[in-house]
Amino acid sequence: MSANKGNTPMDENQALTQNVAEPQAKENEQEAKLGLSMLAKVALGVMVLVSLIISISCLMQFNRLEVERKELEAELAEYNEAIRELQEIINSPMDDEYIIQQAKDKLGYYFPDENIYYQD
Repeated sequence: MSANKGNTPMDENQALTQNVAEPQAKENEQEAKLGLSMLAKVALGVMVLVSLIISISCLMQFNRLEVERKELEAELAEYNEAIRELQEIINSPMDDEYIIQQAKDKLGYYFPDENIYYQD
């Protein structure tokens, strides 16, 4: 009698193929996990790259807007100064000094004894 304890040659053949198939199945499973892992790594890398590009774009836009804000604040300060000067003119009384200043500024009039100097 053989030592296979009642197994037929067909059963032995199936057991051998099963033993060979098990390592192959494990290899296939590991390859699938490795492929999935590699896919996850690639996806993560792409996400990091996209987020880096978006961050850099946002920083550049922030810097551009900050420069624009400073320019607009300077322009606002100039307008506020002009408004303040005009408000002083409006609030000043209509006396001789105001009339003389307006004649000099708007009409170019001067007193006969006044020295006028022009710059180029």
